[in-house]
Amino acid sequence: MRISLLLAILAFCSFSFAQEKEQPLNKLFNEFHASVNHGIGDGSFGGGLGVNHVFHPDKIVSFRTGFDFQFFSDQRYSNPPSHFGSPYDYYCSYVDLSIPFIMRINIKWVFIELGGNLVAGIAGQKRGVLRDYSQPLLETTTKDSWNPGFSIGPILGIGGRIPLTEKLDLLIRPDVGASISLDREFGNLYGRLCLGIHLK
Repeated sequence: MRISLLLAILAFCSFSFAQEKEQPLNKLFNEFHASVNHGIGDGSFGGGLGVNHVFHPDKIVSFRTGFDFQFFSDQRYSNPPSHFGSPYDYYCSYVDLSIPFIMRINIKWVFIELGGNLVAGIAGQKRGVLRDYSQPLLETTTKDSWNPGFSIGPILGIGGRIPLTEKLDLLIRPDVGASISLDREFGNLYGRLCLGIHLK
């Protein structure tokens, strides 16, 4: 029984390897990263995951696009008059999907990036304290769904691809970016540190 199971596993691995040789993953996506995000000026924080394809990665000028999922959470001032009461009394958290359009200039293993993002809000929430200033003072926690909607913004970054093996590079990419909403009053300036891999 164990021998049959072992043979089945080996056959599956061989089939998977053959399929990978016919259609390698890097034909679709050749860069993968995780990021730590921090808002500039508003104290927000978060993280992200991304899958990208870099076209002509070994030429002096290459291009990157793909999908980034990002999460942010921050504490904000309310804009009086607000049912959330006094300033600095509520939290926002949201998840968005962004599509980068980036030009990358490669100088050996170091690169500079310049481009922009198209961002779509997926889900968000505001959490705050509802205060009734009548006597006696009443406080209750309230939650509202919230979504920053669609936004665009520039990105500027610098990074490196450090060779690990013949088919794999370590990716390090700090960048700064901004999101400017298309349909409501919302803006976000942030910095990220992305760590990942590049498939050759």
